[in-house]
Amino acid sequence: MGKTGSRQFKGRTASKNRKLIQRTFVVQILLTFLIGVGLYLTNGLVDAYSAWLGGLIYLLPSLYQAKQVFTEDDSKSVRQILGNIYKSEIWKMALTMVLFGVVFSTVKPIEPFPIFGVFILMQMVAWLAPLFSTRGR
Repeated sequence: MGKTGSRQFKGRTASKNRKLIQRTFVVQILLTFLIGVGLYLTNGLVDAYSAWLGGLIYLLPSLYQAKQVFTEDDSKSVRQILGNIYKSEIWKMALTMVLFGVVFSTVKPIEPFPIFGVFILMQMVAWLAPLFSTRGR
């Protein structure tokens, strides 16, 4: 299998992963929106925007990381690509901490349970997405 063959395999794998990540983001955005609407109808506006903020705190750094990982140059070595993945994960964690800090220091009133609840739910959706993605196998 020549260089072209391995690049085609890599391209198909990356494309498959890209589609899974895109579907996962869509599900996470819809869940965040629907949970916020549900909380608005049952508990009021503060719980609703707290839930939406929890979803955003998860999604924005994740979108940043996905962009960093999937805009890799084919000419880089495996070591460089892996290093970039680690760097993007560190930046994702830092951005998440900054967003939590900004939200808790500037948004008043705020409800912590919806923020953390939706944030944790988004993490669980990301973990479980590969298990539910059986199409294309």
